[in-house]
Amino acid sequence: MEHLSAHRQKPENIPGAFDDLWYKSFKSVGAFQDYEYLTSKKDFREDQKNKFLSGEIENPTLDYPELENFDFDQREQRLLLLKKDILAQEQNDTLGQLYCWRINEKLAELRMLRAAYSGDDKRFVRYSKFVYGKPDKKIYEYSVSQVKQVIDEKLFNSDPEISAAAKRLNTELFEVLINNDSKINPLEYNLPTPKKVENEKEYQAEEIKIAFEEYLRNQQIAGWQVIVDREGKYRAINVSQESKTVNVPETRKLKHSDLLALIEHELGTHVLRRERGERSKLKLLGLGLDRYLKGEEGLATYKEQQVKGAKGFRGLDYHFAISLALGIDGKKRDFRKVFEILRDYHFINSKKEKDLALKFAQDEAWSDCLRIFRGTTCKTPGACLTRDIVYREGNIGIWDVVKNNPEEARRFSIGKYDPTNPRHIWILEQLGITDEDLDNLET
Repeated sequence: MEHLSAHRQKPENIPGAFDDLWYKSFKSVGAFQDYEYLTSKKDFREDQKNKFLSGEIENPTLDYPELENFDFDQREQRLLLLKKDILAQEQNDTLGQLYCWRINEKLAELRMLRAAYSGDDKRFVRYSKFVYGKPDKKIYEYSVSQVKQVIDEKLFNSDPEISAAAKRLNTELFEVLINNDSKINPLEYNLPTPKKVENEKEYQAEEIKIAFEEYLRNQQIAGWQVIVDREGKYRAINVSQESKTVNVPETRKLKHSDLLALIEHELGTHVLRRERGERSKLKLLGLGLDRYLKGEEGLATYKEQQVKGAKGFRGLDYHFAISLALGIDGKKRDFRKVFEILRDYHFINSKKEKDLALKFAQDEAWSDCLRIFRGTTCKTPGACLTRDIVYREGNIGIWDVVKNNPEEARRFSIGKYDPTNPRHIWILEQLGITDEDLDNLET
């Protein structure tokens, strides 16, 4: 397997950044991403899926093998000691504060993982909300208004199964009247027109790997490894900031336009912002300011939309599912309850032939629920991983920045910060980090 070996000086050894004293220490303990430790063994997961779909079990059990040998105490102590040193020694108040914010966030992630390992759902979701927040109700109302349009179209469908699914959704979602007069209007944004492409080449996992490696070479991005995952560890393409690897599931297939869009998402955003951040005047921008993820995924999906066009804002499914689990509409739900709603929604929204639509809806609902309930026992209504709200809220947020503050777009690639977060903008301004710094970082 080809490894794109480093031919540059390591970022932590490049002098002149504000945080030379702290970044290498933080990177050694804080580069982990919590969700990477919430993966399951493929065979166990498939067995649970079969039992769940057959009705043998009410809710699945998820295993977390990556947490079996995880040293929670050592990591927490190292973060606490680093925080103590920064508070005692750092003379730049802004720099000290932003590192403390980031360390507090990583401590919460560790405690969230510990709760996952011990099966403490209430503690898990409390830390998840601290790190990732909870769904914006206005965005939920906007999403559910879109769902309502689909339901209304299918309520009196001639196929009794389709109309029955639409009626179940209508009863479940609109038993209590909510505000459907959404103040979010995609027509106010200059969303690119969806591009129609026919007879596209389809790429297999090994070909995706080659395309990714070619992009990294062309951008002169060194030190990253592209791996085809043959063990079923990942269900989607994954960029690991801790190990600097891009993992491609062996079963992954992509059409040409999807491949180009995904390159912009995974490499042109997640990898490029990491590299440029570490070479900026604030190396912490390589791993991200605290709560940077909304801006990161918002920008990644925005860049995808520049390639493929857009029918609307991204991330409806995950945001909708997490909102249902948490009970934004007043009814907290477990895995089974959310699954049944998503299955009906995917079924009536599918353009596939009926038999294929039923199978597709079942698989999509299962996959969505696996993502949002990872880290939990799946049995506690209201307990889920809220991380994936960042796609929809971030995508809407980035489009809002582009519309109302287009000058900020020139700084998007400086590193991992959230352009929609006024505190992040304030930090960059305090440290004098502007779009002009990008001129010295072009790879």
